[in-house]
Amino acid sequence: MRGQPESPQSQTSYRTARRAFIAACEQAHVETVARLHPARGPDGKPLFMDSAAVGPRHAAKAVLVVAYDAPGSALLIALLADKFGGALPPDAQLVLVHALDPAAFAGVQSDPAWPAAMLGAEAVEDLSHARRLAVLSLGRRDESLEPVIQARLPQTEITLLPQASTAPKAWKEIAAFFAAP
Repeated sequence: MRGQPESPQSQTSYRTARRAFIAACEQAHVETVARLHPARGPDGKPLFMDSAAVGPRHAAKAVLVVAYDAPGSALLIALLADKFGGALPPDAQLVLVHALDPAAFAGVQSDPAWPAAMLGAEAVEDLSHARRLAVLSLGRRDESLEPVIQARLPQTEITLLPQASTAPKAWKEIAAFFAAP
């Protein structure tokens, strides 16, 4: 999959978006984990998928929020700036993924198997205790996420949340999922 190449005309480059995501995580006191992509950006520098988890690892309910591109990244950063929509329930976990395919985000050739492999690793590492999981894709609808996660977490009930164009709308969907029995 090939994204739009970064250029001075682009509104937000991969590097700018990544720096902003990491800064938003630091501001919210949330640690990030970086996964190195095998490709290099147009500038020759490494590319990373970054993730952050909020809430207890043993939570039975979780929401996975995945950003792909500049608009998704901006929405993910807005979610962080909104301080988790007020507060997460004590038994809930929120996992944020920035640039699921950083090569596509940066506009270079990607390994098509890499995003699924990294999403699978993320599911096992951060979501292994979740029995109910909602997935919110930012920037585009992605039906391919559910089978990848389901293969890694076969005992988990997965719900795809509707698209949200703003942080408040995203928080509304997340809060409704957490509030449901």
